[in-house]
Amino acid sequence: MEHKKSSLGMWIHFSSKKRSITNLVLKGHPLYQWQESILSFLKNWNDKNQTVLMSFTSGTTGYPKKIFLKKECMYKSAKRTVNFLNLKKRGTRGLLCLSPNSIASKMFLIRAMIFQWDIYCIPPSSTPLENVEGYFDIVSMVPMQVFSSLNHLDKIRIVLIGGSSISVELEERLQKISTICYVTYGMTETLGHIAFKKINGLDKTPYFQSFDDVYLSVDKRNCLGISDMGTFIQTNDIVHLISIHKFNWIGRFDKFINSGGIKILPELIEKEISPFIPSHKRFLISSIPDKIFGEKIVLIIEGNFFSVKIPQSIFLGEKKFYKPKGIFFVKNFIENSFGKLKRKEIRNFVIKNILNLLRIFF
Repeated sequence: MEHKKSSLGMWIHFSSKKRSITNLVLKGHPLYQWQESILSFLKNWNDKNQTVLMSFTSGTTGYPKKIFLKKECMYKSAKRTVNFLNLKKRGTRGLLCLSPNSIASKMFLIRAMIFQWDIYCIPPSSTPLENVEGYFDIVSMVPMQVFSSLNHLDKIRIVLIGGSSISVELEERLQKISTICYVTYGMTETLGHIAFKKINGLDKTPYFQSFDDVYLSVDKRNCLGISDMGTFIQTNDIVHLISIHKFNWIGRFDKFINSGGIKILPELIEKEISPFIPSHKRFLISSIPDKIFGEKIVLIIEGNFFSVKIPQSIFLGEKKFYKPKGIFFVKNFIENSFGKLKRKEIRNFVIKNILNLLRIFF
């Protein structure tokens, strides 16, 4: 394995066996923290331990956790992804642009090691392709990175999109892109993704398809259960289960808003109104306390005030409960180290600062 460092990023040539990982870590290169995290994981992967320690806050099961992941299972998970994508060729070029501490990055590195890819590692940013030259076979990104890279996706053959749901607008924009685009479903507990949804091209699908050896079920809440590699994981993700290998994702059970006895999923409202919010603006549906309804629906938008025009026609019939009773503008959203919005903290911030924020009430 050969390692080269540039001003922007760091090449790791797993197709070369000139240097060991230990030598790279001990050689004394002046490394940035994100580079140290990558090389530290590679060193840990090649030690004698049979597990890898992961510390994280689970967005799917809802609890902060420290768990030990079995290297054998991570190896099997990495192999089936590469087999599915047909990227077994030695020297396959990968771009790593996610946080090195995420399960997505660790699984990307394991795939690269097993199949001897050459990967270019760059610091995580919202615009990863802006200053990157050359062509890559594979990259994993979060939706925000994909949106900011639409004009540069011709540098990529396959992009895996995960971390959060994608907007209607982004999915529509990707129909005009030749890059093969998959939305993935997975989490740390499942060693990364266990299902794919191809969202562009003639063979795109309207549902997630799990691997053949992953079996799906739902509980009485219609939340997804996953059986894989001898383990069972119960999630808080509400789904429409089509078969033991196919499903549509609907929303998060633990994000329900109870307004006047009506349970409302924020994700459903966000999907309805997303076409009417500028694509570069981040927003979310939340709630604030209300004396009559208990909670009332509000729209929270990141950034400075602007005029928001949402047609009343989308709130007719049963969707009348979807209509936000107010709009708040927050300078900066609170997010975790992986770029996911911390909804509870954003809601609490709005409630605490409700009198000082720019707002509109209907």
